[in-house]
Amino acid sequence: MSYERGDIVVVKFPFIFKEGSEKQKGRPALVISDDRAEKRYKDVILAAITSHIPADIMETELILEPEESTGLLKRSLLRLDFVMTIPEELISRKIGALAEDIMRGVDSRLKIVFGIRKE
Repeated sequence: MSYERGDIVVVKFPFIFKEGSEKQKGRPALVISDDRAEKRYKDVILAAITSHIPADIMETELILEPEESTGLLKRSLLRLDFVMTIPEELISRKIGALAEDIMRGVDSRLKIVFGIRKE
């Protein structure tokens, strides 16, 4: 399945415990790679989403409200400074998507993260 920029997906994250056992837990993430770009591999670039919201929000973070369109069950924090590239097959499923106006806020924060400034 191909995922589009702005999709909120569930990713299987492996957790390794001290005793050596491994458990996979589904975590939400935002697809930030452009699905229209030609790619050599079926990798997807994601930004992490967490339900742990600190008191002070950084300029590279964005609060997401739980709405039917996002698929999020709790108020969450989109961390645009926590970016990962993973093989598409590690994505379990799509649960929602962000609206265009929110994606414009994502884009402006990604420019900060990657040092892309207007000259």
